[in-house]
Amino acid sequence: MRKLILLLIFCIFSLFVLPAKADIIPLSSKNIKYYGIGVLNMPKSYTVYQYPYNDSKVLREVNYESIKKSAIVNSIDMRKISYVAYVPSNNVALLTVDLNPENNWYCVFLNQETGETGWVYNDDKDAFLTYRGLFYKYGKKYGIRMFNDLPKDDKVLYAKESKNSQVLEQLTYPKYISFTVIHGNWLLASVNDMTKQAKVGWFNWRNDDGTLNMFPNFKD
Repeated sequence: MRKLILLLIFCIFSLFVLPAKADIIPLSSKNIKYYGIGVLNMPKSYTVYQYPYNDSKVLREVNYESIKKSAIVNSIDMRKISYVAYVPSNNVALLTVDLNPENNWYCVFLNQETGETGWVYNDDKDAFLTYRGLFYKYGKKYGIRMFNDLPKDDKVLYAKESKNSQVLEQLTYPKYISFTVIHGNWLLASVNDMTKQAKVGWFNWRNDDGTLNMFPNFKD
């Protein structure tokens, strides 16, 4: 009993003393309302403009080193200031992109709740990724996870890239997902479910309307 009491005291103390966790990884399909055409990985400091030129009105100055040290590092407030995925330890700060006129200017969503947009300049040729590119770059490295509100009927591995093909496995509790190749809205996945035996089949990673059923995990 004494050990239990001490453990509870430590847990309560930790809530007040330990720094807030700043990482954001979308766990639910509701976390991403505005997908756009892909994602843009932003540097530690950047400026958001009203229009795509430097003498336009400045909408926001962002420095995520300052944000990381501030009081607004909970997931709700961080998502309001634009990031759909924010893992500073892995140099990840992703905005979703609405338009890209291919002149190093990007129209990005600044708020996943309201759809507010602004323009940012980013001349890093590797910063912009389509969702397919996002999965190849980060999903290959960290694995991927299904959204936790994915309906049971969608947690299925198929024999081919079609929901009309044979069902190979109805997944119950997918713990880790890796993949080898992406064909359209399907990926060839290897899934560790409740057993240690990996199950392999085709998974519908993206819907016809462009919304996702899963996201890179961003953790080793």
